[in-house]
Amino acid sequence: MRGRLALFLVVLFVVDPLFGQVVLTGRYVAPPYPGSDQTVPMTAVHVFAAATGANRQAIGFRTWETHPAGWYTLSGAEGNYSIVFSDPAGFVRPQILTNQFVRQGDVVDRVLSPVFDYADLDQGRWDEKPAADYWQTFTAKGTSITQVGFKLATDGVDGPGPLGQNILISIHKTAEGSPDTWPQVGLDAVALNVDCGGAKNYWFSAGWDSGQVPTQPGLVYAVHLRPEKKGNSFQAFWRIVENTGPDCYRIDKAGEGGWQHRNLCMTIGSDSDGLLIPYNKRVHKKFETFGGFDRSWSQTYIAKGRGLAAVMLYAATSGVQPSLMRQRVKVRVREDGPAGRIVGVEKIAIGNGNYTGDASWGMFGTCFAPGEAPLEPGRTYAIEFESIENYNTLHGYVNIKGMVSDDKPGFNPYRKNERDGYECGTAYRNGKKMDLDLDMQIIEYEHPASYWPGAITGKNLLVNGDMQRSGQAGLPDGWGTFAVDPGTEFRHAYDEPDRANRIARIIGGSAIGRIVDGGFVQRVGGLSKRETYRLHGTVRSTWPVDEKHVCMAGYDPTGQTSDAEADSIVWTILPAVHGLFVPYQSEPIRPVSDSISVWLRGRTTLMEDYRFEADFDEFTLRKVDTGVPLKQAL
Repeated sequence: MRGRLALFLVVLFVVDPLFGQVVLTGRYVAPPYPGSDQTVPMTAVHVFAAATGANRQAIGFRTWETHPAGWYTLSGAEGNYSIVFSDPAGFVRPQILTNQFVRQGDVVDRVLSPVFDYADLDQGRWDEKPAADYWQTFTAKGTSITQVGFKLATDGVDGPGPLGQNILISIHKTAEGSPDTWPQVGLDAVALNVDCGGAKNYWFSAGWDSGQVPTQPGLVYAVHLRPEKKGNSFQAFWRIVENTGPDCYRIDKAGEGGWQHRNLCMTIGSDSDGLLIPYNKRVHKKFETFGGFDRSWSQTYIAKGRGLAAVMLYAATSGVQPSLMRQRVKVRVREDGPAGRIVGVEKIAIGNGNYTGDASWGMFGTCFAPGEAPLEPGRTYAIEFESIENYNTLHGYVNIKGMVSDDKPGFNPYRKNERDGYECGTAYRNGKKMDLDLDMQIIEYEHPASYWPGAITGKNLLVNGDMQRSGQAGLPDGWGTFAVDPGTEFRHAYDEPDRANRIARIIGGSAIGRIVDGGFVQRVGGLSKRETYRLHGTVRSTWPVDEKHVCMAGYDPTGQTSDAEADSIVWTILPAVHGLFVPYQSEPIRPVSDSISVWLRGRTTLMEDYRFEADFDEFTLRKVDTGVPLKQAL
């Protein structure tokens, strides 16, 4: 029955958005090891999306653990969304999509994979003898390790029994000699109560804040796993590999070590993707100790990046309140502390978690687009969470035990594990300093961005968009022509007087004594309706727009090139000033299938007086950048 319900939901929300809402859906998966054509679902990963602008309420989901495993779906109003995928208490490093431009009725179905420095998820074999230590080598992709996950065949204590042991994780830089002599980089991390074996086939993980374990991209390091209690042992899953590339060094209980030509079942994530995690959940134990029920909580921290990207706070709600999924908190960034000036826009985080009818726990989450909350590295900020629930959202609720709502807005955040303190900040309850830190994850953009909604990436998809090459009949190569009025004349002209540049030109009016209406068209294929694209160019005319003269640039998301009067073409009328090239930029374009057509058009009904020329140059069609700002970004 659960599987049938899952299939029904896929059909309902993904195939047929009934009311014109947008649907952002897909699967979150990863290959089990490099080179495999199979995939492993990434389950129980939180997904939050928020549209650009102040006071936008997030939408949320958690990737499914049942069929279809790894599936997610988000539905809401049209807008430009940023989406964060993260499991702060797991091995998946945060991933953010930006510039998800969607309009009413759009369904965007993506298959995404997290980014790892190293990932081997295969569990077909395991170490058959107890080991005291494992070292797994890997090549660093980023500047700081933030997550390590691993899976054991047995915990070394009582197999599938109820007991477990703490496992320490450290990173080491390669050097002369065997790995047990290599120097350690940064701090130990700890995975608490690693209890596995038999049916208890769990992943365990831990992490660091960005910068705590610095690495140099391209160099080889090793992850060291060992029991916290000396003398203990354990056994890991691993996969047989060739003699090249990453390898595992193992030390047995007798102290004998050697290379195994194996890769451990392990994942490693780092600051390699334009994101930083200055405040991470380093000890991966959830829902331990409450901070206290109140309407407002804050956490101070020191920024490392140039902009806030996302926040996730572990919290619970009162038993006489609706479930966490119906709760919201306003998220603000304040300079210097909880009483400081608000930085950037405020967002509304939505809850996502578990609900039993009289108790609800999970997390609040939201994300920010690049540039919406700019930060200065090294400066102290406070992330503030304030409940926005009210009489209308709380009154009349009755829980499963018959208890009636007390109409009091608020939430109860969880505090960090005692082994996961944050020395550079503290929590505040309604502005009062507390001796605790909130259990949360803060994600930042490493690099700044100016006007990120206009960011594009990749090569120009248009053929001869700069109009420099000539084709047949002396017209611009790659461009076809169309003539609504048969008197239209086309040229591939030199831009006088220096003749260093060539342009596409339409001529009419007194120059030829005829009215004209026509232009140039090009179809661009091989596109994806999962993506959006922007068209840019410049237009010049001997006349500004009036009742007898007009230039137009446009696009058709269907890709058709046969009908210049089709309703599917989206036109922009230009220019407002004559004799100068003026810029044109389209809105984000989503192809109906796999192509877009670009239309350049000039029209005049005046056959006398000054000549009419419409010139087009420097046209580009590029994919909208849906990543995060990098050093070379806008």
